[in-house]
Amino acid sequence: MKNLTTCFLISSFMALAANAEVPTSITGLIGSGEFTKAENLINKEKGLSVYQKDSLLSIMSRIRSDFRIPYEEGVKQLRQKFNNASDYNLQQWESKKYLETMTIDGQKYLFRKAVSNLDRLVPELSAERRYEGIVGDQKYAGYAEEVIKTHNPTTHLGDTYRAKVKFTIDVKPDAVPKGEKVRVWMPFPIENGRQSNIKLETSSHKVVYSENSVHNSIYMEQKADGKEPLHFEAVFSYDVQPMYYSADFILNHMKEYDKSSELYKKYTSTELPQVILTDEMKELAKQIVGNETNPYRQASLIYDWIDTYFPWGGAREYSTIPNMAEYVLENGHGDCGQVSLLYITLVRSLGIPARWESGWMLHPSNVGMHDWAETYYEGIGWVPVDMSFGVLEVSPDSNVRNFYKSGIDMYRFAANRGVGGQFSPKKNWVRSETVDFQLGEVEWKGGNLFYYKEWEPELELISFEKK
Repeated sequence: MKNLTTCFLISSFMALAANAEVPTSITGLIGSGEFTKAENLINKEKGLSVYQKDSLLSIMSRIRSDFRIPYEEGVKQLRQKFNNASDYNLQQWESKKYLETMTIDGQKYLFRKAVSNLDRLVPELSAERRYEGIVGDQKYAGYAEEVIKTHNPTTHLGDTYRAKVKFTIDVKPDAVPKGEKVRVWMPFPIENGRQSNIKLETSSHKVVYSENSVHNSIYMEQKADGKEPLHFEAVFSYDVQPMYYSADFILNHMKEYDKSSELYKKYTSTELPQVILTDEMKELAKQIVGNETNPYRQASLIYDWIDTYFPWGGAREYSTIPNMAEYVLENGHGDCGQVSLLYITLVRSLGIPARWESGWMLHPSNVGMHDWAETYYEGIGWVPVDMSFGVLEVSPDSNVRNFYKSGIDMYRFAANRGVGGQFSPKKNWVRSETVDFQLGEVEWKGGNLFYYKEWEPELELISFEKK
């Protein structure tokens, strides 16, 4: 496979760089890790727009931030945590991509999450993590059992809950000059068949709702006074229901795909920059499913294969990864969004429609950003799939074990139905998160403001009650 950084710049980054080619002298330098030379060329290049220059420099800044631990210092940290680690261990872990490294300007760096990822990924170190996973699976199995027992077999929806959420963004007082307008986008619930009766309860500013965007948002703006942080806040509520389709129901009710439909064509095709149906990906999908021809069983085999071979690992900035499905295959691990994109890419490669959905999970004591997927079966519709929750081996009930192949629990806040889309109102600068949209986005006329650097997002689950 090509060097991922080079591939990124000549493929998916071109969508950000807008209409004009970035000289290969620049992409080559970035691909080989010569960032300082690339920065000098970018600043001198007259053929690049201000937007392109900002975007290229931003990507390198994000890569530097992800790979900021000098290798020798990283080794010290590893040996403090794993005191028996030998040089041979380190070489093996790096060769197997358990440890991600990158050489920038001649110096080797370790990925900032490498130490915390190691005992998730190395089999001989992962006993404690496996125990934590079993405890987590027991909780998820409990949710699955409840949904299976109580869902309506006609609508496939479970009991209705009312969620109330407060989302805030605080921009630092020195982030922009006094008098300049700060523009803010916050995630907002989508109507998706499981979420309904959406209501903005209160907001700190007048809001503009997004239109026809895969990233559902509310937009606010305010001028900076240069002294106080800018506080943006929205409180919203919505009804949410779990959904479940049993394997038997799907197998007994699915029909042949209408391959002439626009839905089928759209969701079985390449969707740049993150769903890329290469010949290699199609061949891999065929190898996984073997002689199986039923779409549901094929999707189930893909799910099992990913769950078996690709453990969860803390992720790099999505904006620096060109093709996340390929990244998971090359590195042998991935977080929720990465394995979801691998699932979507593989099932699409077999002619099974699939798409992205994401936002937040709101499970008791475990609130955080989360990504999942949906698979379309003719005669049934869109069926939720949570790839990273995996097969719940803790349960003796096959329906519970396989729940997340065709079901989703109630603890969700979905705001996205696709990746890398345009914002409404339009964002002028490259996004902090160029793939997903969960933390929000902030900019001013001088450029993008980066999350956790110039501003802080926060989601608070105020209440979650059964109706």
